[in-house]
Amino acid sequence: MKNSYKQNSMKKLLIGLGIMSCLIGESMAQNISQYTMWNQNHYLINPAAAGNQNYFDAALGFRRQWAGVKDAPRTFYATAHSVLNRPKTHERSALRISSLNRNGVYKKSKSLSKPMVKHALGGSVVSSEFGAFESNEAMLTYALHLPIYKDISLSFGLSGGLNNFGFNQSKATVIQENDPTYAAYVAGENANQLNINAGTYLYSDKFFFGYSAQHLLQNELQLADISTNPDGGIVNFEIYHYLMGGYNFDLTNDFRLSPNILFKQLGNNPASFDLNATLTFKQFIYGGLTYRSEDAISIMGGIQINHLLRMGYAYDYTTSDLNERSNGSHEIFLGVTLF
Repeated sequence: MKNSYKQNSMKKLLIGLGIMSCLIGESMAQNISQYTMWNQNHYLINPAAAGNQNYFDAALGFRRQWAGVKDAPRTFYATAHSVLNRPKTHERSALRISSLNRNGVYKKSKSLSKPMVKHALGGSVVSSEFGAFESNEAMLTYALHLPIYKDISLSFGLSGGLNNFGFNQSKATVIQENDPTYAAYVAGENANQLNINAGTYLYSDKFFFGYSAQHLLQNELQLADISTNPDGGIVNFEIYHYLMGGYNFDLTNDFRLSPNILFKQLGNNPASFDLNATLTFKQFIYGGLTYRSEDAISIMGGIQINHLLRMGYAYDYTTSDLNERSNGSHEIFLGVTLF
């Protein structure tokens, strides 16, 4: 009887940790919805970045976390955003930061030198899996961009939408056949909750700086008619804070170096950060390195195929204790530019 009680308690702990990993996005100091290639899609992190370029920008991405670990996190996402009142002249692609002069040498573009009040709309869909737990999110965004000085603009963004959480019985295993916790999750219905994110974003052609916060409503974490806290009581989402910044150094007419950093903090937990630098050649191809604190070292690369399509790939080498079981993490990015 005592052994059965321990098994039930252990099962509740495993279920609790599982759902907290899926819903909060934290597992062993990791975030299921973290992205190595966030620097290619600021809107994925900050709603105020919607409309930061004067074209319609759509992107798809897939991340396989900790390859080699069974039931490790997987994340799919799709984003799109555009300026509603974009000017008649605008950049021709997402990577392009210069244009050819008569001698065939690249020169700095002037299209961003006259900022204007802009209104932008965006949308995103994110689907994540962690073991037997699933999370789906659909958000709509409005952003207002205000000219500050010369080519510098300040934007404010607000996103609202729904989060859906579910339990996939086929991917779950139980220690005890008649485990009541498992039965409760199987019998429970998918949970739907309203979600709100907000952010602000200061940017120009040379730099960007932004802050955003996710899960502002701090909804309760509950999938079935049981608490997600193994110790009892109610567990709620904590606000996830992001602080991002970067600068573009034009080394020559052909090369641009772009260092950037992303700070992340969940509630009162210790902050973590991603430190990244990319080198772009002739607005055509880029490569970069990332250090994620106490977690991974990453390499990435991408190419601008034409004025319509761009793509990239990143590989994370795990430096945490999981490196004995994980073959690293993989991330794929595909972007489309429409006018």
